[in-house]
Amino acid sequence: DSFIFQTSGGKADSSSSPNSVADVDECAGPEPPCGLYSNCTNTVGSYLCRCLRGFLRGPNGCEDVDECQLAEATGLQACPPHSSCRNTLGSFACSCDPGFVFGLDGKRCVDIDECAFEEKCRRELGNLCVNTEGSYRCRCQAGFRETGQACVDIDECAENPSLCSGLGVCENSLGSYVCGCQPGFRGNGTYCEDENECASGGHGCDSNAHCGNIIGSYFCQCYQGFNGDGHSCFDIDECSVNNGDCPHSCVNQAGSYRCQCRPGYLLQEDAKNCTDIDECETANGECAQICENTDGSYGCSCRKGFQLHVDLKQCIDIDECKIDNGGCAHTCNNTEGGFLCLCPPHQALAKDSRTCINITSCSTRNGGCDHVCSQKQEGGFECSCRAGWLLSSNGRTCEDVDECADFTRGGCEQQCENLPGTFHCSCTKGFTLRSDEPTKCQPVCNPPCQNYGVCVAPDTCDCPAGYPGPGCSATCSPPCAHGGTCMRHNMCQCPTGWTGPGCQAAVCELPCANGGRCVAPDSCQCTFGYSGEQCLTPLCSPPCLNGGKCIDVNKCVCPAGWLGARCQIEPVRCEKECLNGGKCVGYNSCRCPAGFLGPQCQTAVIEPCVPPCKHGATCVQFNKCQCAEGTAGHRCEKLTCPIVTTKLSTARAIRQGVRESYVERCGPLGVQLCTKYRTNQVRVYVQAYVVGYRIQCPPKHRQ
Repeated sequence: DSFIFQTSGGKADSSSSPNSVADVDECAGPEPPCGLYSNCTNTVGSYLCRCLRGFLRGPNGCEDVDECQLAEATGLQACPPHSSCRNTLGSFACSCDPGFVFGLDGKRCVDIDECAFEEKCRRELGNLCVNTEGSYRCRCQAGFRETGQACVDIDECAENPSLCSGLGVCENSLGSYVCGCQPGFRGNGTYCEDENECASGGHGCDSNAHCGNIIGSYFCQCYQGFNGDGHSCFDIDECSVNNGDCPHSCVNQAGSYRCQCRPGYLLQEDAKNCTDIDECETANGECAQICENTDGSYGCSCRKGFQLHVDLKQCIDIDECKIDNGGCAHTCNNTEGGFLCLCPPHQALAKDSRTCINITSCSTRNGGCDHVCSQKQEGGFECSCRAGWLLSSNGRTCEDVDECADFTRGGCEQQCENLPGTFHCSCTKGFTLRSDEPTKCQPVCNPPCQNYGVCVAPDTCDCPAGYPGPGCSATCSPPCAHGGTCMRHNMCQCPTGWTGPGCQAAVCELPCANGGRCVAPDSCQCTFGYSGEQCLTPLCSPPCLNGGKCIDVNKCVCPAGWLGARCQIEPVRCEKECLNGGKCVGYNSCRCPAGFLGPQCQTAVIEPCVPPCKHGATCVQFNKCQCAEGTAGHRCEKLTCPIVTTKLSTARAIRQGVRESYVERCGPLGVQLCTKYRTNQVRVYVQAYVVGYRIQCPPKHRQ
């Protein structure tokens, strides 16, 4: 346990002389001579040094003994099994390897049952935890993979992206997976179809927006007159910009606007421009005589001899005779809109139509006759009137004959209108005067009667057989569609691509097969399970996978090795052989044993060894250590060759202060020279040693 050495301190022996000096206790001095980690014992004339337990005397005094290294070199066991030794100053300490803990006696390492508390195996999901000496391992069920010391969920979706075919979305779950459909689609995951959000109401479009369905999604677009992102639309006030281009008034409405005209104006067909209403065209604007249209309004006026009534519409005759007898020399006779001056018998009006002159012949003022003056042979003259006029009792003036007044109505069949000196026949609504007999009326038909039909009453035709339509036009029932023309009763002339009654039947030059229906020229509407121009292409839904070919409705022909209704089952064939005990479980798919990864199980999984390898050994697969030369054991903990100390001489640079002098001008005006001192840092090199340890085996000699 200790190393004792004795030294001579140069003491005088008390027995050698009666005058000897007393013994000196060297151990009691201020600086014990034995150094650190030792006990000093005084003796007569000397002293003894004894190293403390765990230390041995060396060149520099008592040095620590590495009990761990000493035990390995001698084959002794400093620490119990399943533990490691750690040297300390003057002693050593034992610590149990990972997976072990000191027993209740504190002298041995016992195995820890990690399965009693570990959570990485996920036992709550049905996996098992198996305790092993110093460690444990997981036994995972289907859907999990043992990785290290844990059961890790297998992401089937990442390892086999084609699990959910078509538009399906694979969602990984603990120990399994679920097939679902992408947003915007619906189905069971293995078969997904587009969801029409616009039809189902599952959209967020504004009520003033159009919802448009697209594959896998939808879009919103605000109606014309609204603005926004489609999910929120607000009305645009078109009237706020340039009055909506309206010439008069602009009225904003939800999603639109309208132009409004001032009174007296009419809105045109373009719904923007305003034109003046000619009120005089309708019932003369209710004016009694003259109607004058103005911009946005109108006004009534009267002819000469009338004045406008206070209602601004009627005209009242002016009695000119009440004012200065109308300017007549004799008699003033008021007439509608004028007046007439009369003269006594044998006199006539002069050229001024006011005064009277004597009449002796037809040469003077036409004998005073209104129309015709005839000179008599026996002297004198007489007046007569033109046809349609009757000589009045004064023998000079002519009065109009009202031909419409008697029961014959001038011979007019319907209406008779009297005119000065004549009359005019007219017809009621729906009739017109005959060109060959102006007093007779004939009915008018609109549209005109065609195809030898006869107009027998207003808008009523007597049509020949086969033309019962308006204006004796041909009618077809059903009506001619798709641009067809009705040529005669129930006979249409159809455009190219259509035929049949009413041109309703489409023509497909190549017939539609498999129950398909021709719905437009050369366009087939196929029954479920077929597609193509002639419905000759069968459909498989979901589609055939992995190169399979659809040969009939929902019937796939799979390439060699592939199985299943949609060729979704992989063939058990690996073109490259599975290595390291791997098993072929699908097409080019290997199931690897624990400790190997890769498409062919060619990559070994190397994890940290537990307990760790000793003395620089390398951890290899299956928790094994590859020992370096000179070591052996399960963890290379045994030394088969001695440990030697290595010492490497080297130079170490340090900084050292050096005092140096220098001269500088000083004194008044700097005319003197002074010596000054300063401390500077210089780099110096000192000898140093790097001490290490290594395992050194004796050289092997060849025979």
